[in-house]
Amino acid sequence: MITCVVLAAGESRRFPGNKLLFEIKPGVTIIEILLKSILASKVDRTIVVLGHEAELVIKKIKHFDSNLLHSIVNPNYINGGMSSSIRQGVKHALDSHAIIITPADIPLIPPKVFDQLIDYYFNHSPRVIIPTFQDQKGHPILVSSELFQQVLNISEEKRGMKEIVQNYWDDIIFLPTDSREILQDVDKYEDMILLKSNLEDRI
Repeated sequence: MITCVVLAAGESRRFPGNKLLFEIKPGVTIIEILLKSILASKVDRTIVVLGHEAELVIKKIKHFDSNLLHSIVNPNYINGGMSSSIRQGVKHALDSHAIIITPADIPLIPPKVFDQLIDYYFNHSPRVIIPTFQDQKGHPILVSSELFQQVLNISEEKRGMKEIVQNYWDDIIFLPTDSREILQDVDKYEDMILLKSNLEDRI
């Protein structure tokens, strides 16, 4: 069982409005593009961790198969930050062999990247896999169940997942990909304009 934890609780403070609900094309939002990609991959289950404007996001994604995708709300997303959302996701995925953690604002990650992580994990069983593009580290990150308890102890005060990366640096597999999209996040409106120019036939 591989579970993807999608981090979608943030307040989009540097973006005019909720960036996850921004329609990059009429009727198609940022969050939907990412979820469509994940559901087209070998991921077995997807957990979307919500916070800011959770009800609005739920309405937008409710058309996805509820057997494959579940939404949960992180009540501590403001004070607990991204670390609290990761912990919430892991708590709902403890039966998994590994989890794949991905921020919702990196929406163009293609299904093949998720598949590459999963295939490598089942063939080699590393503790952590981070994809790269031209030697640049990107998202998503795969974490084996061996480290679930450590992930459940992360906090913003201890630098979140960076603590895991630092503590298990020698165990990390940096997996080369040909997907520039693993680096393309959306923080500001200018990022969205660039994203649109790279969409082509993705949606």
